[in-house]
Amino acid sequence: MESAIKWKPRIGIDARPFSYGLTGNSRYLYEVLKILVSDQSHFEFYLFSNKEIHPVFHELLARPGIKSTVIQKGMGFYWLNRILPELLEEKRIDLFWGTLQMLPVFKMKTPSVVNYHDLNFKSAPKTMTLANYWQHRLFSGFSLKNAEKVFCLSQNTLNDIKNYQPNLESKLVVVYPGAAKIEVEEIPIEQKQFIFTIGTLEPRKNLTTLIAAFRELKEENPNFPYRLVLAGRLGWGQEELSNALREGHYSQFGIDFIENPEDGKLAYLLRNCAFFVFPSIHEGFGLPIIEAMREGKTCIASNIPVFREILEDKWDLFVDPLDISGWKKAILEMGTRPPEALRRILPNEKWTWESTAKILENELLTVWYKILEKRKQERVI
Repeated sequence: MESAIKWKPRIGIDARPFSYGLTGNSRYLYEVLKILVSDQSHFEFYLFSNKEIHPVFHELLARPGIKSTVIQKGMGFYWLNRILPELLEEKRIDLFWGTLQMLPVFKMKTPSVVNYHDLNFKSAPKTMTLANYWQHRLFSGFSLKNAEKVFCLSQNTLNDIKNYQPNLESKLVVVYPGAAKIEVEEIPIEQKQFIFTIGTLEPRKNLTTLIAAFRELKEENPNFPYRLVLAGRLGWGQEELSNALREGHYSQFGIDFIENPEDGKLAYLLRNCAFFVFPSIHEGFGLPIIEAMREGKTCIASNIPVFREILEDKWDLFVDPLDISGWKKAILEMGTRPPEALRRILPNEKWTWESTAKILENELLTVWYKILEKRKQERVI
């Protein structure tokens, strides 16, 4: 079938995730493009953004497979719906890849595919800002309808979309993220024995419940040997918590905060923690869990469907997200396990970015072949 390709198709990518440094969205796109962008690639890649690209991604942009990076300023919604379609036609893009769950409201001349991380506006509306909620509630239907293919971050996301729009099932496919080994950078930790969690300081990460549970645990069990290390960046709706963590108010309860650690420091925390905790109320997937698993760590996580996709009762514990007592008991239980019981065995081939990139490449090729076939039929008619 590849013989049908007479030239390398031009893939346009919504590169706005690259404007904000390393986040969940930008990590996903960065790791995949590191693998797909090469002289042997089936595609040429063109990146489009309404903001400058963060310096951490400049090395990737310099690779030969990235043919052009187009920066044209504009407010997000206006840029997506007015400026971007014109840029895609100007650059003669063959297929557009929407990486932020949104496509233009009106179907473009350029065919498109889209990443879908979650359907929070249906399943967890209280975890969203008001503006974000209304944007997704009003326009998600258009994005899903206009896409040739929808790349779902998990089976749970696919199920949510299928329940929301049953007629779209044929275009939905699960593409799990991976986790890469990162070079470790030593950082000073007050106590070598620690439990670790990471998350943006926002309501859906449910860090207030975890902090309350750990504080109670330490008050009732002062000899509990572990501290809780919390890493992440400042988000929204948690100003009081953010200030308290930054000013070290929880240190007396065995809780330390590291703001927005770089990759090397994050790798150190994942590799050296005793076990990992993740109390989110809702997630599209939960990439930090995979990163912890790749380091051989057992986990305590919220008892929500997407985490049941990833974790196993054999190694891990599940807790109702808002159950402070449940979190306290689970941490105490895992914290008293012998060291050998805290070490999980994970097959090397599972949860790799190479696997993610291969699936995406095959799906992009499949869509491209369909585009070619449609063009061929239109010429005949």
